Amino acid sequence: MPTVLYAYDPLDRLIQTAGIRRFYNSSRMTTEIEGTVQRSVFQVGDHVLAEGGAGGSNLLATDLQRSVLHTVNPDKTQPIAYNVYGHRPAESGVASVLGFNGERADPVTGHYLLGNGYRAFNPVLMRFNSPDSWSPFGKGGLNSYGYCGGDSVNRVDSSGHFFLAALRKAADSFWAFYRTPIGMHKKATSNYIKLNSDIYAYEQLSKKGQRKIVLDTHGSFEDGALKVGSKDSPVSPDKLINLAREGGIEFDKYDAVKLMICHSAEANFAQQVSNLTGLKTKAFKGTAAAVPIDFLVPNMEVGKIYQPMISMRTLRNTGVFKHFPLSQRNYDPVTFVPEKQSAIRRN
Repeated sequence: MPTVLYAYDPLDRLIQTAGIRRFYNSSRMTTEIEGTVQRSVFQVGDHVLAEGGAGGSNLLATDLQRSVLHTVNPDKTQPIAYNVYGHRPAESGVASVLGFNGERADPVTGHYLLGNGYRAFNPVLMRFNSPDSWSPFGKGGLNSYGYCGGDSVNRVDSSGHFFLAALRKAADSFWAFYRTPIGMHKKATSNYIKLNSDIYAYEQLSKKGQRKIVLDTHGSFEDGALKVGSKDSPVSPDKLINLAREGGIEFDKYDAVKLMICHSAEANFAQQVSNLTGLKTKAFKGTAAAVPIDFLVPNMEVGKIYQPMISMRTLRNTGVFKHFPLSQRNYDPVTFVPEKQSAIRRN
C-alpha cells in the first residue's frame, strides 16, 4: 500500500498532500496546485462564487451551508448531489474543488479534512476518524467521534470541533444579512490571548492597513469609581498595560490601541493608556456592545495564543440605531493621543 504524506503550515492548516499544494486566505482555501495545474476559488465572506484555472472558469451555485450543488460554464451545467453526510459516488466525478458544506474532500481517501486538516470526517461511516480534543467533558460533547450531533442536515462543522462552529456560522450568516439595517458592523480579528480570567487581547487590522491591539474586558462605575476587569479585583491603566506586556504583547509593533471596555473614555483611563503605550488609543463613553470573546473562542486558557481569523461585531450608530435619540445610542467612541503630542479628538 502506498504511503501518502500530509504537510501542515505553522497554523496547522493542511498545505500539501499527494503532490497537491494548498494556499489559504485566513481560514479559507483559495488556491490548489497539482503539478502545472492551478485552480482558484473566489469567495466573498462565506459565499462561494466561482472557481477558475487553466481549463476555464465555473460559476458555482451553493446552498446556505456552502455545499456546491451546480457548476456552470459556457459548455455545460453539471449538477452535484450528496447524501445527508456528504458522500458522493466516486463514479460521479469531481466537478469542483469544493464540495459538501464548501469543504475540500481529500483526493486520496474522499474524507473531508475539517479545520483545514485538524480532523478527517468520513462521510461513508458518518463519523470522524479521530476523537475531538474538546470531548468528552468540554463543549465537544460526550460522543468524541460524532459529527454535528447526528444532525448533518441543519448543522455544519467547518472546524472539526463538533458543531459549535456551525452555531457560530449560522450566527455569522444571520448578522451578515441583518448587520446593515440594525447597525451591526464587523472587523476581522486574530491572535487572541487570555491575559487573566477577565481580560482578553487580540489583533485587528484597520481599513487603512494599521495594526491595532484590542484590550477587551468589562468596565463599570461602582460607588463613583471606574472598575475595569473584575469588580472584586479591578485593574488600573498601569496594571492593564503591564498585564498585556507580561502576556507577550509588544506595543511598539502596533499602530494603535483599542479599548473594547465600557466607560474606558471616562475617568482619564484611556488617556493614561495612551500615555503609557505612546499610541493613539480609541475608547468609549458609556457602554460598548460587542460579541463576547468566550463565544467566539470557547475554552481559552490563560497565556495561550489562539489564531482563528474571525470577525468581531460591534453595534454602531447606524441602521435603526441612527433614529434613536443621541442619549440612547450606545456607540460613542473617543480617540486619545499621548498628551505630549496633542489634545483629545472626538470621532
